[in-house]
Amino acid sequence: MGLRIPPDEWRRGMKLSIRMKIFLPVMLLLIAFPVAAWFVFSYALDGHMNYNAKRDLGQMVKTVEELADEYRNLDVPDETNAQDDRRSLLNALRNAAQTESGESKMLVIGNKYRVLYPKNYDDQPEMTQMYSEFLTRMTGNDPAFESGEITEETIGDTKYMLYFLDVGQNRPGHVQNVLLYCPIHDTSVILNEVSRLVFMIMGAMAGVSIVLFWFVAGSISTPVSRLCEAARGIGEKKFKKVETGTNVKELYELENEINQMQDNLLKADEAERVFFQNASHELRTPLMSISGYAQGIQRGVFEDVSQAAGVILDESSRLTEVVDGILTLTRMDQMRYQVVPVEMGIREYIEDQIERLEGLAYQKKIKLEFLPGDEHKIISDVMLLGRAFSNVTSNCIRYAKEMVWISVEENGEQLKITIRDDGPGILEDDLPHLFDRFYKGKNGNHGLGLSIAKRSMEYMGGDIAAKASPEGAIFTIILPQDCRSFAVEEWTEV
Repeated sequence: MGLRIPPDEWRRGMKLSIRMKIFLPVMLLLIAFPVAAWFVFSYALDGHMNYNAKRDLGQMVKTVEELADEYRNLDVPDETNAQDDRRSLLNALRNAAQTESGESKMLVIGNKYRVLYPKNYDDQPEMTQMYSEFLTRMTGNDPAFESGEITEETIGDTKYMLYFLDVGQNRPGHVQNVLLYCPIHDTSVILNEVSRLVFMIMGAMAGVSIVLFWFVAGSISTPVSRLCEAARGIGEKKFKKVETGTNVKELYELENEINQMQDNLLKADEAERVFFQNASHELRTPLMSISGYAQGIQRGVFEDVSQAAGVILDESSRLTEVVDGILTLTRMDQMRYQVVPVEMGIREYIEDQIERLEGLAYQKKIKLEFLPGDEHKIISDVMLLGRAFSNVTSNCIRYAKEMVWISVEENGEQLKITIRDDGPGILEDDLPHLFDRFYKGKNGNHGLGLSIAKRSMEYMGGDIAAKASPEGAIFTIILPQDCRSFAVEEWTEV
């Protein structure tokens, strides 16, 4: 039975590193580019040579065709007669061949395939070979030349642009055929030289580029590896600042984000530790009190059992408040609380909330004064807004001497609810920690009320701010006039 590799391990083994992902395509490109360049250059050079040969031959073809048309219907003398030679087609063709520039050559053939021009053709190997090919084509079984067409032919080891014209004057001594040809230069020698030079240059460039790109790819992959290691450490709660030394903008930003995330997680871990310590303390105190009084009742220590029972009820209520507060904050921290938007009039809503707080204000002998201003329609979560308003207002009632003022004003797309008291104000040392969980200032309750209030407003896109003044504490509740963008379900109107 063979060794079985888990699918995840197999897929991980098939993945390429960033360095190889960058390096391999570059290396393939460096190999493919010279090869492609060679093929393009070879094709272009062949095309250029063919074009030059065809253009050169075309100029002479035009001249020959004009002369053939000019002399076709004339009663011309025998080309073999020296006296009449100046007025013959042969003479005109000879003059044209001698005056034309370029590499095109002419072979003039008369009856019985006798060469009329040039007379010394047998001294020129190229022309001799061309004449032999002509005889083979005209007298043998090979296909004859097409009259009046420029064609590309391979004769021997050489390519030619060739033009054959059948003049058709079937009289003794007269011109019968004209064969024009222009050699197409062999590009193999040029290609070999150029290719050697190009491949030498490309090889040198490829060698330098491979080394360069290897280090460039490494300058990206090494920081990424370090960032991956830092990410694994975060998963294991091993927070350590990562420094990659990269000069790549995106990697530098990612490094900063990871370090910032680690700082935030460290703070969150510390806050969680402090939270549980404070929660344990807040829960232990009423539990110990409840346990102590319950044991006293059990052992008959208290003569008035009803008093002990009252203390147990009070501590139970306090314990319930702490637990409810912790659960509320937990649901909002985990984004499990669903905002339920409701349309309401803010003046009527605050008046209803004040009415609920009148009992607490009466006990503390505090007067609540509401300065309503204009009516405003808002869409908000009743529970979250009520919790924030009641917690802040009850806090002001607890510290006020005689009065608590509440006012509402519009601020663009937001509403500001200002709650202030005439108490001693907020101490400078308490102000930065006022909304921290379980932070209790002088005469504080259990340290969760203001934390829940601020988190409730933030959950709807609002906020709460506190300010100290000589006349007392000032709290500002800032809430959006429409919180539907934070809602999960459809809003309702009441």
